[in-house]
Amino acid sequence: MRPAPGTGWDRVPAADALEIGTVLSRCARVLDARAWQDLDRVFTGDAVLVSPGGTARGPAQIAERTPAGTRDPHLITDTVLRRLAPDRVRAWSKWLVVCADGSALGGDQLDLFVRTPDGWRIAERRIAALGVPGSGTPARTLGTADFLA
Repeated sequence: MRPAPGTGWDRVPAADALEIGTVLSRCARVLDARAWQDLDRVFTGDAVLVSPGGTARGPAQIAERTPAGTRDPHLITDTVLRRLAPDRVRAWSKWLVVCADGSALGGDQLDLFVRTPDGWRIAERRIAALGVPGSGTPARTLGTADFLA
């Protein structure tokens, strides 16, 4: 096996990477469908979600914080994974949402996955939106340093 691409980039076994990718896709579908009863299939019971809109703890608060009608559909792309321990993986992805008015938003998300008896689940998600050109907001607030931390 070839070494990982650099310091701190420990490889994730293929079976785990596949399951984590499936959870990311499932999460997008659950949120798009507003299937709140299925949030436990993607988040741990004590998951923390940090976004520009605030912090939510647990699936019930995550459901309450998800804006209705403005984030549908959304896509997750360009995911890279880093194994922190056999039962902990960091995922860094780009996201894109299409709003009801046809406009699009995008940004980064940093997820901490943990292996549970029911499979991989998101224990922590940090979401950052990309700045709008000319708005004075930073173009990117999550980056490689956050991924490797």
